[in-house]
Amino acid sequence: MSNPFSFFGLEPSLFVDVKSLRKHYLEIQRGSHPDLVSDDQTAMEQSEQANANYKLLLNPLSRVKSYLEIVSANAAIPNSLPQDFLIEMMELSDSIEEMDRQNTAAMALVEGELMNYEKALEMEFEQFQNLSKPDLKALGEWYQKSKYIGRLRKNFDGIVEI
Repeated sequence: MSNPFSFFGLEPSLFVDVKSLRKHYLEIQRGSHPDLVSDDQTAMEQSEQANANYKLLLNPLSRVKSYLEIVSANAAIPNSLPQDFLIEMMELSDSIEEMDRQNTAAMALVEGELMNYEKALEMEFEQFQNLSKPDLKALGEWYQKSKYIGRLRKNFDGIVEI
Protein backbone atom coordinates (compact mmCIF):
# COMPACT_ATOMS: atom_id res chain seq x y z
CA MET A 1 0.00 0.00 0.00
CA SER A 2 1.32 3.41 -0.88
CA ASN A 3 1.22 6.27 1.56
CA PRO A 4 -0.66 9.23 0.03
CA PHE A 5 0.48 11.48 2.86
CA SER A 6 4.19 10.86 2.32
CA PHE A 7 3.71 11.18 -1.45
CA PHE A 8 2.97 14.86 -0.80
CA GLY A 9 5.47 15.21 2.06
CA LEU A 10 2.77 15.28 4.73
CA GLU A 11 2.52 13.55 8.07
CA PRO A 12 -0.45 11.19 8.38
CA SER A 13 -3.34 13.22 9.75
CA LEU A 14 -7.10 13.39 9.62
CA PHE A 15 -6.83 17.11 8.97
CA VAL A 16 -5.42 18.13 5.62
CA ASP A 17 -4.68 21.74 4.76
CA VAL A 18 -6.30 21.79 1.32
CA LYS A 19 -4.30 24.84 0.16
CA SER A 20 -1.01 23.22 1.10
CA LEU A 21 -2.05 19.91 -0.46
CA ARG A 22 -3.02 21.67 -3.69
CA LYS A 23 0.32 23.48 -3.73
CA HIS A 24 2.23 20.17 -3.45
CA TYR A 25 -0.03 18.63 -6.09
CA LEU A 26 0.55 21.45 -8.57
CA GLU A 27 4.33 21.36 -7.99
CA ILE A 28 4.37 17.66 -8.86
CA GLN A 29 2.15 18.19 -11.90
CA ARG A 30 4.35 20.99 -13.21
CA GLY A 31 7.24 18.57 -13.36
CA SER A 32 5.45 15.44 -14.47
CA HIS A 33 2.20 16.16 -16.34
CA PRO A 34 2.13 14.41 -19.73
CA ASP A 35 1.23 17.66 -21.50
CA LEU A 36 4.40 19.26 -20.10
CA VAL A 37 6.81 16.32 -20.21
CA SER A 38 6.69 14.43 -23.47
CA ASP A 39 7.32 10.69 -23.64
CA ASP A 40 8.68 10.33 -20.09
CA GLN A 41 6.97 7.22 -18.73
CA THR A 42 8.24 7.78 -15.17
CA ALA A 43 6.89 11.33 -15.14
CA MET A 44 3.55 10.16 -16.51
CA GLU A 45 3.28 7.55 -13.76
CA GLN A 46 4.13 10.16 -11.14
CA SER A 47 1.42 12.42 -12.55
CA GLU A 48 -1.11 9.60 -12.34
CA GLN A 49 -0.07 8.85 -8.75
CA ALA A 50 -0.40 12.53 -7.90
CA ASN A 51 -3.95 12.56 -9.30
CA ALA A 52 -4.97 9.44 -7.40
CA ASN A 53 -3.39 10.49 -4.10
CA TYR A 54 -4.78 14.03 -4.36
CA LYS A 55 -8.33 12.75 -4.84
CA LEU A 56 -7.84 10.26 -2.04
CA LEU A 57 -6.75 12.89 0.49
CA LEU A 58 -9.52 15.31 -0.46
CA ASN A 59 -12.17 12.72 0.35
CA PRO A 60 -12.63 12.38 4.15
CA LEU A 61 -13.66 8.72 3.97
CA SER A 62 -10.70 7.59 1.89
CA ARG A 63 -8.38 9.82 3.96
CA VAL A 64 -9.56 8.07 7.14
CA LYS A 65 -9.06 4.67 5.56
CA SER A 66 -5.50 5.57 4.56
CA TYR A 67 -4.80 7.08 7.96
CA LEU A 68 -6.03 3.96 9.74
CA GLU A 69 -3.98 1.68 7.51
CA ILE A 70 -0.83 3.73 8.08
CA VAL A 71 -1.01 4.38 11.82
CA SER A 72 -2.61 1.14 12.91
CA ALA A 73 -0.38 -1.81 13.70
CA ASN A 74 -3.20 -3.97 12.37
CA ALA A 75 -3.87 -2.87 8.78
CA ALA A 76 -7.34 -4.43 8.83
CA ILE A 77 -10.03 -1.93 9.71
CA PRO A 78 -12.48 -3.44 12.20
CA ASN A 79 -15.72 -4.44 10.59
CA SER A 80 -18.01 -4.47 13.58
CA LEU A 81 -20.66 -1.96 14.51
CA PRO A 82 -22.82 -1.55 17.61
CA GLN A 83 -26.00 -3.58 17.51
CA ASP A 84 -28.24 -0.55 18.11
CA PHE A 85 -26.69 1.22 15.10
CA LEU A 86 -27.23 -1.84 12.90
CA ILE A 87 -30.86 -2.10 13.96
CA GLU A 88 -31.42 1.60 13.20
CA MET A 89 -29.77 1.15 9.80
CA MET A 90 -31.92 -1.87 8.96
CA GLU A 91 -35.01 0.16 9.80
CA LEU A 92 -33.78 3.07 7.69
CA SER A 93 -32.94 0.71 4.85
CA ASP A 94 -36.46 -0.76 5.04
CA SER A 95 -37.91 2.77 4.97
CA ILE A 96 -35.89 3.54 1.84
CA GLU A 97 -36.93 0.32 0.13
CA GLU A 98 -40.61 0.70 1.03
CA MET A 99 -41.07 4.44 0.41
CA ASP A 100 -43.32 5.61 -2.35
CA ARG A 101 -41.01 7.62 -4.64
CA GLN A 102 -44.05 9.46 -5.99
CA ASN A 103 -44.89 10.76 -2.51
CA THR A 104 -42.58 13.75 -1.94
CA ALA A 105 -43.60 14.09 1.71
CA ALA A 106 -42.67 10.47 2.42
CA MET A 107 -39.37 10.88 0.59
CA ALA A 108 -38.59 14.08 2.51
CA LEU A 109 -39.24 12.31 5.80
CA VAL A 110 -36.87 9.45 4.96
CA GLU A 111 -34.25 11.81 3.55
CA GLY A 112 -34.44 13.94 6.68
CA GLU A 113 -33.67 10.89 8.78
CA LEU A 114 -30.77 9.99 6.50
CA MET A 115 -29.44 13.55 6.62
CA ASN A 116 -29.50 13.50 10.43
CA TYR A 117 -27.13 10.51 10.40
CA GLU A 118 -24.91 12.19 7.79
CA LYS A 119 -24.71 15.41 9.83
CA ALA A 120 -23.92 13.50 13.02
CA LEU A 121 -21.08 11.72 11.24
CA GLU A 122 -19.76 15.02 9.87
CA MET A 123 -19.72 16.51 13.36
CA GLU A 124 -18.00 13.42 14.74
CA PHE A 125 -15.36 13.66 12.00
CA GLU A 126 -14.70 17.30 12.86
CA GLN A 127 -14.02 16.22 16.44
CA PHE A 128 -11.61 13.52 15.25
CA GLN A 129 -9.78 16.11 13.13
CA ASN A 130 -9.11 18.22 16.21
CA LEU A 131 -7.33 15.38 18.01
CA SER A 132 -3.61 14.79 17.58
CA LYS A 133 -4.06 11.06 18.25
CA PRO A 134 -7.65 9.92 17.80
CA ASP A 135 -8.83 6.62 19.25
CA LEU A 136 -8.27 4.19 16.38
CA LYS A 137 -11.11 1.87 17.39
CA ALA A 138 -13.59 4.77 17.50
CA LEU A 139 -12.24 6.11 14.20
CA GLY A 140 -12.59 2.66 12.62
CA GLU A 141 -16.17 2.53 13.82
CA TRP A 142 -16.80 6.00 12.35
CA TYR A 143 -15.36 4.77 9.06
CA GLN A 144 -17.64 1.71 8.99
CA LYS A 145 -20.71 3.79 9.91
CA SER A 146 -19.87 6.28 7.17
CA LYS A 147 -19.58 3.53 4.58
CA TYR A 148 -22.94 2.13 5.71
CA ILE A 149 -24.65 5.52 5.52
CA GLY A 150 -23.02 6.12 2.13
CA ARG A 151 -24.57 2.91 0.78
CA LEU A 152 -27.97 3.94 2.14
CA ARG A 153 -27.56 7.37 0.50
CA LYS A 154 -26.86 5.72 -2.85
CA ASN A 155 -29.87 3.48 -2.37
CA PHE A 156 -32.04 6.50 -1.53
CA ASP A 157 -30.74 8.38 -4.58
CA GLY A 158 -31.46 5.34 -6.76
CA ILE A 159 -27.83 4.69 -7.62
CA VAL A 160 -27.25 1.05 -8.42
CA GLU A 161 -23.74 -0.22 -7.79
CA ILE A 162 -22.38 -2.92 -10.02
